[in-house]
Amino acid sequence: MKIAKFLVISILMFAASTLAITETVMPTIQRVFDTERLENADMLLLKNGDRLTGTVMNESFSIRTSYTYMEIESKYIAGIDMEGGANNTGLIITVNNNRFSGVLDSSFINFKLMDGPELDISSDKVVRIIFKQNPQETNGMKSIQFTHLKNGDYFSGEIIAHNVELSTIYAIVLLDLAKIESLTFVGDTNILTTVKMVNGDTLQGILQTDDLEFKLDVGLVIRVDQRWIDRVFFNEGYIPDSMPSVINDLASAGNRSTVLVNGGTFLMGDTWGDGNNLEKPVHEVDFEYSYYMGKFEVSFEEYDAFCEATRRVKPDDLGWGRDNRPVINVTWWDAIDYCNWLSEEEELPKAYDNLGKLLDKHGDITSDPSKVVGYRLPTEAEWEYAARGGEVSEGYRYSGSNYLDEVAWYDRNSGLMTQEVGTKAPNELGLYDMTGNVMEWCSEWWYDYAEAKRTNTAHSVPNFLFPWVLFRGGGWGFSEEYLSVSQRDGSSPDSAFKDLGFRICRTAP
Repeated sequence: MKIAKFLVISILMFAASTLAITETVMPTIQRVFDTERLENADMLLLKNGDRLTGTVMNESFSIRTSYTYMEIESKYIAGIDMEGGANNTGLIITVNNNRFSGVLDSSFINFKLMDGPELDISSDKVVRIIFKQNPQETNGMKSIQFTHLKNGDYFSGEIIAHNVELSTIYAIVLLDLAKIESLTFVGDTNILTTVKMVNGDTLQGILQTDDLEFKLDVGLVIRVDQRWIDRVFFNEGYIPDSMPSVINDLASAGNRSTVLVNGGTFLMGDTWGDGNNLEKPVHEVDFEYSYYMGKFEVSFEEYDAFCEATRRVKPDDLGWGRDNRPVINVTWWDAIDYCNWLSEEEELPKAYDNLGKLLDKHGDITSDPSKVVGYRLPTEAEWEYAARGGEVSEGYRYSGSNYLDEVAWYDRNSGLMTQEVGTKAPNELGLYDMTGNVMEWCSEWWYDYAEAKRTNTAHSVPNFLFPWVLFRGGGWGFSEEYLSVSQRDGSSPDSAFKDLGFRICRTAP
């Protein structure tokens, strides 16, 4: 009997130890804001270029976001970006990769130098705080639910609710959170909520509560008005592929990530029938070649490197921040100069001459983009074809979705400023921000549509009446009706706007 009891106890102990071994452990973040976290010291990166190592003595940091106020203990923080300086705007990344942006309340950083004295350093002198790694820092964190907000923030935690009711057009439905796969919120008033159930059912209606309460993995309880929420995913540990990691800097366009767009044929223009006359007539465009499109809009980080290499004046970011935000306040001439510089860096024939005309591999002027080898801006047709999803297009009105909040930063969710590239969902090809964030310069001069089919052509001669260059995509300040993939716009090539940038393109060999 004792032997049997011993065996039972042993089996139970073995089972418990096996469960402990196989339990998912959240990995330790090794890099934050593209900086390696040390194992033995915190780091302060100062605006004058100094780097200090030691220990941050502040027990916590407070941040006022657009949706809540929170105080986060330092032990839960991996890094703080304080680029806003005197404006105290900042970004906190936690050890479990939560992102909170807003106004930091801390005026001073109390920092003890390694083998040195304690210093009180004004926050407006600090660029970033990088906290040291602790191998046990994520113990107990399971990321039960993942919530993405419309301002680009995201966090893991659990909705605290016993009764959540959805008012549909046919009934009021009591939701069982345990049976939900995701919630999607669209709009800023009378918000339409789409509920996707685990069994595949879909319900649409209005939640009978203004806000939701979340218990975060970092020990806080916050309330968030539903108008700030983009999506909530209920699968434990799930983070959608469309969410780039701020920690690992996956959204960085510094590696010039591109997506292959295979050639094909499509109908260009107002295929929905409710656009303006500039989008008509609808006509057929054929590509006898394939091309590479920049996965992201060119960022300040990339463009600043170009300015430093060529000793150009860097464009103004209006205090919104640089790094992974799309570059703004650049003219068309600036954009094509950047493309030529990229070509020279990779020893490719440049794509433009001094008048902005396209060049083939021999340096001769051409109107056929398939003959251009170097980096360039996309033609208007290339841009629209890629924005629609190319040969795998699902026919969406916006680039990647019929629900604007899923794929675009625009007037209702952008905070009326640019946001980091790649923080909304991509389109069918894996291209980010083709709708919203910033408008994008194209290679071509303005022209009027005609019914005739076009093949492999670019308009390289200025229009006599409207000597403008085309741009596409809409920006952070645009309203919904001006953001379809067929919407056109243009301006003088000397223009530079706070909502206009560009992305790169290359003809595939």
